[in-house]
Amino acid sequence: MKRREALKTLGLAAAGLVTLPAWASGWTARDVAIKSSTFSSTEQALLASVADTIIPAKNNVGAIPQEVHKFLVRLFDECYEKEKRENIKRQLNVMNNLAMKDFDSSFMDSSQQQREQILLSFSESEDESEQEFFQLVKIETIRGFRTSKVVMQDYHGYRLVPGFYNGNVDVEA
Repeated sequence: MKRREALKTLGLAAAGLVTLPAWASGWTARDVAIKSSTFSSTEQALLASVADTIIPAKNNVGAIPQEVHKFLVRLFDECYEKEKRENIKRQLNVMNNLAMKDFDSSFMDSSQQQREQILLSFSESEDESEQEFFQLVKIETIRGFRTSKVVMQDYHGYRLVPGFYNGNVDVEA
């Protein structure tokens, strides 16, 4: 009978949910290792520099302190098609070569103003793939920053679920 299967599945799920907090207690971000990425270490560093250019660190709040670059790498690896990832990789390489040509240093070693200049040239470019790269990285960097713990809890005052409940409130009639 399907009812027996459903009850068995429900029982196993409930047992798993009950044991999960005890089993996963003490986990940290370092314990949950990031899988190998399709982005090389240089590409990850370039992506971190782009995120830092878009939201620079100020008073320990910015893209790098909030680890937005790790969010971007994981997001692009797991949620975007191969074509988009290849375009991101290609544009990171173009961006780095442009910095080498214009400023005699890599994009990562360029100043904040120089990096901004390169990114703005991508946003105003005639090449659609450069514009697409800039828009995608900018939007996802902002999303990663806005949904970070510091911004959500300290700035917006977000409370984690289940939140606060006061069942004994006086109501004037």
